[in-house]
Amino acid sequence: MKDIITQSGSISLELTDELTDDVVDMLEETLWGTEGGLRYVHTETRENLERTPKAYFLNLRRNNSLLSTITLIHKSTKLKGNPLETYHIRYFAFLPSMQSKKQNANKKKKKNSFLDQQLINFFNDYRMPESAENNTPQCFHAQVENDNLRSKMFTEKVGFETVGRMTTLTFSRITPKKSEHLVKLSANEKSLITQRADDFYKDYAFYSNETIGLTDDSYVLNEDGEVIVGGQVYIGNWKFKHLPGVEGMIAKYMLPYIPYANRLFNFKHHTFVTVEGLFWKKGYEHKVQDFLSSVLKEKDKNVAFIWMDPDSEDYKTVKDKVDWGVLEHLNSGSKTSVILRTEEALPSDYEAYRPMDKYISGFYIL
Repeated sequence: MKDIITQSGSISLELTDELTDDVVDMLEETLWGTEGGLRYVHTETRENLERTPKAYFLNLRRNNSLLSTITLIHKSTKLKGNPLETYHIRYFAFLPSMQSKKQNANKKKKKNSFLDQQLINFFNDYRMPESAENNTPQCFHAQVENDNLRSKMFTEKVGFETVGRMTTLTFSRITPKKSEHLVKLSANEKSLITQRADDFYKDYAFYSNETIGLTDDSYVLNEDGEVIVGGQVYIGNWKFKHLPGVEGMIAKYMLPYIPYANRLFNFKHHTFVTVEGLFWKKGYEHKVQDFLSSVLKEKDKNVAFIWMDPDSEDYKTVKDKVDWGVLEHLNSGSKTSVILRTEEALPSDYEAYRPMDKYISGFYIL
């Protein structure tokens, strides 16, 4: 599908579900992170977007040349038991010439660009295909770093509100060990992961199981014939361009030359595991360590990244019960704000979300 939302002379704003080469090129050339902070690029953008169940691309073009693109990933979620069409803003990329610089930020803060105004209109008025077809409410959410100037300005202008936080937990093992209790599920057994994750995250905002089971790597840890930990495993690959602070200096200049420790980090090709729908039986949080170590061994990796809500009880419990490894001690954790734009944009809408635990798909780390 393709919908021309706005046409003004040679400039158009379109919504499409077609993944075009120029969108892929822009996303793969974009440095993610914050200027002066952690900067990296994704190396498998096309592959990951092609296996995403439903992605839309909001593209700004001039004479068919791409100026900016926003990736909106659809998820069917629920709020207090009621169906809701949720759209996660996965990527927001610009041509370098369109990106705001710190030195002129104050001048631009109060002025809406053409793109800003079109996005304001879009989030105010546009009905996404699933919302229009099912006659259900819709909302948009994303993660932003407070030091990311462009994202912060975009948030303020378009009417997004901060409703929570997310952080990264880094699990690392130089020599991971595989438990004899780790089981890889067959295609017929994958529903076990979905059912357990659905129950575990039933009270979380933005949870959806649509990115569970996209590959054959579904695993559980059994004990006495009972499933106690499980999740859907994915492999990610990044290339780092900049690492800040003392931790960055150690990771870039020291770890690569320390025998065995150099397995934990590769500046030019960092490969890792993430787990979608990670769940555990309450009281068995310490077994998450065995599960992650076993998965690393199974996939011949040394590092796993997990996104969690630092304000949730699940995070606080598992953070204390698991030995996360040396990288978690070096890494202060990628801390982001969860921002939300509801359909009516009423204060009561945002207040309903703020006390809820938040779920962001591990698939979006890739």
